[in-house]
Amino acid sequence: RLGTRKYKEQVASCPTRSLFTFLSPFIMAPPTSIPPEIKAMGFDQVKGDAKLLSYAPKPLAKNDVDFVVTYNGICHSDIHMIDNDWGMTRLPLIPGHEVVGHVLAVGSAVTDIAPGDVVGLGAQCQTCQECDYCKQGIDNVCADRAFTYMATTKDELGEHIHHGGFSSFLRTDGRMLYKVPDGLEEKYVGPLMCAGATIFEPIHHFFGGLDGTGKTVGVVGIGGLGHLAVQFAHKMGANVIALSRGTNKEEFAKQLGADSLLDTTNDDAMAAAAGTIDLLIFTTAGGNIDVNQYLPMMKPYGNVHFCGVPDENLSLNVMPILFGRLSLSGNPVCGANDMRIMLQFAAEHDIKPIIEVFAHSQANEAIAKVRDGSIRFRAVLKNDLIEQ
Repeated sequence: RLGTRKYKEQVASCPTRSLFTFLSPFIMAPPTSIPPEIKAMGFDQVKGDAKLLSYAPKPLAKNDVDFVVTYNGICHSDIHMIDNDWGMTRLPLIPGHEVVGHVLAVGSAVTDIAPGDVVGLGAQCQTCQECDYCKQGIDNVCADRAFTYMATTKDELGEHIHHGGFSSFLRTDGRMLYKVPDGLEEKYVGPLMCAGATIFEPIHHFFGGLDGTGKTVGVVGIGGLGHLAVQFAHKMGANVIALSRGTNKEEFAKQLGADSLLDTTNDDAMAAAAGTIDLLIFTTAGGNIDVNQYLPMMKPYGNVHFCGVPDENLSLNVMPILFGRLSLSGNPVCGANDMRIMLQFAAEHDIKPIIEVFAHSQANEAIAKVRDGSIRFRAVLKNDLIEQ
């Protein structure tokens, strides 16, 4: 294995689209097919450490696509699953739903993806493809959606356990893959497949398109999701207010595109901001959110939106919601339509996450930094599990 410093130097110098160049530190030639045993970093116990595991891929179905993983982002949802916080963890657990890779082979019914394509896989690995929501491209609310490493998928060959992007290869339903546009460097794509998708949807829908001129967007939390929300809202032409505890992130927020930063611990500043925000997005996860503190800041017909789940249930004062004709909403990532638009918009406007890159074999090091909050701002794994 390469040492951490040398590994990061190789990552920095790796071109975007060359699979051979990407894999050259590890193998003599790029793979042409999925192996009979797929190596992965996984967990055989709740709250344990990641270990090198292997599993046999499912049979190739007509809609399947095989690809070699190049990068995989780590989401805080992975930590929840590792710890079984939601009571749905299945062992062995192979996480990862911010995946990017190069296509090796496709099933007989796949017509829009070909070997050599660079593709991304997000939090959903399958939907019914038949309900009204799927047909409208809002499959993120399909009742039969299957999450990438939390569910069992179905095809003409049977039912199968689906694993995530901590794997070295994946075989998955190609209808849930998205071609990566030219202009997006692969190491940045993974976090866009989840964090980017999650914050893009509410902004895009509230604006009714990609023009936010004349609107003011407040972003609560300038971390893994928030630093992307600021970029997207700014590039759509909105006035962006970053909301944070203290002012130490003010210069950074403005570098991202925020017009101002509001210190949520400053009561006078919060009072002065009354009636200024059209769309307020909570991007933080965990903890306790006092939503009532923020409601006076909303303009009439404003939208208060949640992209993260707090640890405690919300306590709401309904009066400002009623008299301000406010709406409250949330979203589970985004549907197919928004995903394609988001990726293209990010490519055209040079929107990318701030990341730290680790080898797949360094998953425990990366997870530790996500756990303690020291990651800046998304951890990304680079596949080093293919043997020489």
